[in-house]
Amino acid sequence: MTAIKKLTPSEVTNLWQSYLTNTMSYPVTQYFIAKTQDEELHAILEYAEEIAKIEVDISKAFLEEANHPLPQKFDQNDVDIDAPAICTDNFTGIIKYQLSQAAHIVYSLSLSTSTRKDIREFYQECLKNSAELSNRLADFIIKKGLHHPEIHIPTPNHAEKVSNQRFLAGWFAERRPINTAEISQLVFNFKATELHKTFMKKFAQVTPSKKLKKHYERGVEILQKHLDIFQSILTENDLPKLPTWESELTDTAVSPFSDRLMLYKMTLLTSEASGRYGTSLSSVQRRDLGVHYTRLMAEVLKYGEDSANLMIEHGFMDQLPLAKKE
Repeated sequence: MTAIKKLTPSEVTNLWQSYLTNTMSYPVTQYFIAKTQDEELHAILEYAEEIAKIEVDISKAFLEEANHPLPQKFDQNDVDIDAPAICTDNFTGIIKYQLSQAAHIVYSLSLSTSTRKDIREFYQECLKNSAELSNRLADFIIKKGLHHPEIHIPTPNHAEKVSNQRFLAGWFAERRPINTAEISQLVFNFKATELHKTFMKKFAQVTPSKKLKKHYERGVEILQKHLDIFQSILTENDLPKLPTWESELTDTAVSPFSDRLMLYKMTLLTSEASGRYGTSLSSVQRRDLGVHYTRLMAEVLKYGEDSANLMIEHGFMDQLPLAKKE
């Protein structure tokens, strides 16, 4: 009789999320493949579909081998491939690029928190696949002129030492120009938040649920405020205005996705936003920027809690295994 291979709590969580997220990614990617006209993007999406299927099968096998129950998967019942396109090919490429970047971060964490060698090897392969997908999408976006504007700052003649503690301040006359790390975080957060907001705006348009529509519209308002803050700081520092993507949405009000799928996707994106803000908070050196990220992170965490409550209310959320059965 074959012994059951035990999993640590981290491995259970990692595999559970990999299985659930990739069962969502697989049919959603099939939908975008069906709507995409661009041949290069079509081939990239087929690669994304292929790796999603592989990662579903392997994560499922690990969980079943350990006798762990599986969460309710997403499948063809959650995606209507015959529904009209919700966005242009350009926006599809941008969305998939941002999601592949987020997946890379998740897989890196899964690798570092897993113990078993076979599971670590699985996440090492996932990392390789997500990097390959991200690079293909980056090439596509750059070729299409969508990776703009390029931001450049003056190159100093030499590295300077910080000579005054006012370097850390950020209020009124004491405010120094933002540095390269702060620019990088602002631009990264703006781009990811803009995609999140645009996606949410489309979900508000197509959901048949009045309650969820109101929830998504509230999310759009929150994220628009965040975008205004990021752009205002960049503008103060004579940096360019970053693009928005609402013009890449179509007018269709027909939803290709189930409410369960859309709400789950919003909880993932909101969780990623709070993680990004936390990372930015730890890296910025101007105090006013730290205050912004602290406040914005609190707002997305509250919105994420409201999203989780809606998941529970609608019976959409499966419970991860607990430490002790009550």
